[in-house]
Amino acid sequence: MSSLGPVAMGIVALFGFAILGGGLSIAAVGVGRLRTARALREAEPIPLGAVPEASGLVEFEGTVQPHGEETLEGPISGTTCLAYTVQSRTRDENGDVGESAWTFDRGISAGVPFAVDDGVDRLAVDPANAVLSLTDWGAEGTPWTDRTALSSDVLDRLQTAGLPEAGTEPDAVDSDPAGVTRRQYREHRLETGSDVHVFGGSVTDSSDRHTLVTVTGDDWFEITAGDEPTVLADRQRSGSLYLIFGGLLAVPGVSFALAGIVGLVSMLFL
Repeated sequence: MSSLGPVAMGIVALFGFAILGGGLSIAAVGVGRLRTARALREAEPIPLGAVPEASGLVEFEGTVQPHGEETLEGPISGTTCLAYTVQSRTRDENGDVGESAWTFDRGISAGVPFAVDDGVDRLAVDPANAVLSLTDWGAEGTPWTDRTALSSDVLDRLQTAGLPEAGTEPDAVDSDPAGVTRRQYREHRLETGSDVHVFGGSVTDSSDRHTLVTVTGDDWFEITAGDEPTVLADRQRSGSLYLIFGGLLAVPGVSFALAGIVGLVSMLFL
């Protein structure tokens, strides 16, 4: 039995080091996200002409223009656009009413490469990996509309775009005899002539004055018209959570590691 003591203490120490290493790794991710958030928060938009020579993450503004012939069709409006976001929400008809009673349950986005122009220079932006915060373009969208008020063509387009519950056949949301739940959809679009803020992308191709901007490493890449990019707040929040969780995980790791080391030393040398 005594021979199992050192082995057991060694296992405890290794277990503690494993937990400690995991906690520190998670905390390091959090620190990295917080540092990036701070750097991006302190950064200012740069002129489009300076973007091709920029290193790291970039931030710039301009007016949206087509880049190539590829366009999209807004699923609800059928309007030609370069990017769109569709949101879905539901409400319990037997409960409270008002905006606070609605629950956002789905959201889809799509975009094609487009150009950003400031009257002097022009860059191309690839939104494939971007967070599209298009709700800032209130004039280029549709109001919340009940599913039952949408045509079968619109419902087909919504289903094709990635909202399967919008199919043309009645579903539980609309066919409940008591009318318990109500579903609505709205659309926001990025169209030619919109003012746009590109935040957190990096240069990947600077040839012919058409610079593709894509996400760097993580998803620190947002296309918005707002002053406070949502990605920045999300990443700062997630960085704090990573740091806190990693720190909490490291505490028992230190305890187990110390207990194992002390027990092992005492058994072998005392």
